Amino acid sequence: MQYNLQDKSLYNHYDKPTGYDFYSRVLLIEDNIGDARLVELLLEESDSFKCEIVNKTSLFDGMAALAKDPFDAILLDLSLPDSRGFVTLEKFMTRFPDANVIVLTGMKDKKLGIDAVKAGAQDYLVKGGFDSDWLAKALRYSIERNRFLKRLEEAQRIAHVGHWEYNLSTKEFNASDEIYRIMGYTPRSYVFVKENMENPDSHLYFLNQIVEQTIRLGGHRSDYVIKKVDGSEKSVFIQTSLTKNSKGEILSVNGIIQDITDRKVREQLQKDHDLAVESAKIKERLLARVSHEMRTPMNAILGMSDLVLKTNMTDEQLGLVKGIHQNSEHLLGIINDILEISTLQNGKLKFENKPFDLSGLLSNLFNIVQYKLKENTIQFELDIGEDIPKYVEGDPNRVQQILINLVGNAFKFTQKGKVTVRVENTGEHKGVDWLKFHVIDTGIGIPEEKISDIFEPFNRVESKEHNFEGTGLGLSIAKNIVNMLDGVMGVESKVGEGSTFHFELPFKKVDQSLLEEKEDEAPILLETDREIKLLLAEDNKFNQIVAKKTIEREYDNIKVTIAQNGSEAVDLLKENNFDIILMDIQMPIMDGFEATYIIRKNLGETKSKIPILAMTADAQIAKDDKFKAHKMDDYVLKPFRPRQLFEKLAFYINKKEREK
Repeated sequence: MQYNLQDKSLYNHYDKPTGYDFYSRVLLIEDNIGDARLVELLLEESDSFKCEIVNKTSLFDGMAALAKDPFDAILLDLSLPDSRGFVTLEKFMTRFPDANVIVLTGMKDKKLGIDAVKAGAQDYLVKGGFDSDWLAKALRYSIERNRFLKRLEEAQRIAHVGHWEYNLSTKEFNASDEIYRIMGYTPRSYVFVKENMENPDSHLYFLNQIVEQTIRLGGHRSDYVIKKVDGSEKSVFIQTSLTKNSKGEILSVNGIIQDITDRKVREQLQKDHDLAVESAKIKERLLARVSHEMRTPMNAILGMSDLVLKTNMTDEQLGLVKGIHQNSEHLLGIINDILEISTLQNGKLKFENKPFDLSGLLSNLFNIVQYKLKENTIQFELDIGEDIPKYVEGDPNRVQQILINLVGNAFKFTQKGKVTVRVENTGEHKGVDWLKFHVIDTGIGIPEEKISDIFEPFNRVESKEHNFEGTGLGLSIAKNIVNMLDGVMGVESKVGEGSTFHFELPFKKVDQSLLEEKEDEAPILLETDREIKLLLAEDNKFNQIVAKKTIEREYDNIKVTIAQNGSEAVDLLKENNFDIILMDIQMPIMDGFEATYIIRKNLGETKSKIPILAMTADAQIAKDDKFKAHKMDDYVLKPFRPRQLFEKLAFYINKKEREK
């Protein structure tokens, strides 16, 4: 039976007579016509309690009436034509566990009435032993108490809190409906008995332990994990207290059980989230440190080998230096892969969208893989469809990164034959061209059982005949980037015959007539012949040499002054004027960020506006714009490409010249 407990009386489903504060519907289940008429007359005499009485003469008819309409109280005779004794109440309460029942007994059946109250009846009345006031008070009290209990049960259900009591003298355990629900029972469908509570194999055994601890300690409060009747677990909070008589003797143990499973799940999820965030931060700091420690010497190795390659050498020396340079490039690629996969996993990869020369990008692949062609007897072919536009709009750096990873992978696993890059136009949709790129090789191929795992990080195809270099990250990085560009990637392969990796990307259309091909290899010129003073703050001796010689060899009007750390850079700037500063980040005594802060805040208006470029091995500096937060204008990532360094130097020097 469902009741509406929201600020409305249970009897508001019909109109109550005016002038009465309390009006109810009472179901009288009584087969004796005289007793039934007496109850009706007594209630008619009451001035404070008016009600509508419906009389049924059998248990079956009474339950049928209650199933059809709600009643505020039920007066139930236990001796009926179709049921007699305590069984009558059990049948009724089993069918209607929330019903407000007052049992009617004979003079000789007072004990039966007491037992009925223990079993769930609100009260009992002895026939012939009550007058109109007594009957009215009993009904009114039971109705009010029943309504209060229902509101309490509703509040407990919402809060997932149930209350219980264990009587030490009777060994009875009484519980609210929410206790039943928490433990997985239908309310009042199970009798909690001492025997089950004392059985160590029973899921109710924890109640016995709590009762004993409460008696011993005078109270109890703790979190528990309990087992429901179906064997599943719940997290609960239990708090108990004792009820004593005037002599201090313990009468009962009382307690509440609150279901805190959802809260525990949320707390665990929050802990897991916090741990994941902290782990990511630690990983990021570690990678930044590793990046700096590895890229700094790599800058010196690549820079010096690049400088040596521009000097006169014997063929043998030239070959040795090229070997150093190429293997350094390979090591740098591994470092970059590790950093790139971390960036992808942290969701910090940035993309740009601009018009670019796709045909030029594809042609440049020849230059990038040139040394591979010399090392192996492998052909490299480009097959570009006639309907492929020269210029498209997208992210050229990411497209090149995908292709380099796939082409590099193809060369790695191909000992003879050729590698082909094929591009086709698969159609236009809403102003967007979909281009499909194929990287085809005649290499060792991929076993069928390995194809599903080939894009997983650190996954590599192994071969007994060959030892392949690399981290196993290139394909994973490529696929992740394709996905982030709203594209798709796949692979087909056959062992011994080769593999075809393909990916499809959307590119916005651009007006081909408005774009002109740029000459990337044209000299990067300064717009002044005056002497340019450059301050280089760098603590690594080899990197000092590489940067100084690289710059001064390209520009004979740039004079480089070296500071060993940030503090020395600040002191030099106080005494001298400089046009531009290259600032390393991690230096002893004073780092680059602190030095930049002092320059911007304390060295006056003119010197505070000097362009400062972070020159660092920390690859994360570009991904999270850390250099901007520290008031730096730009960055040069070590190991630097000379052309990239020249482009940025020329940009800021020329800009400063134009602003004069």
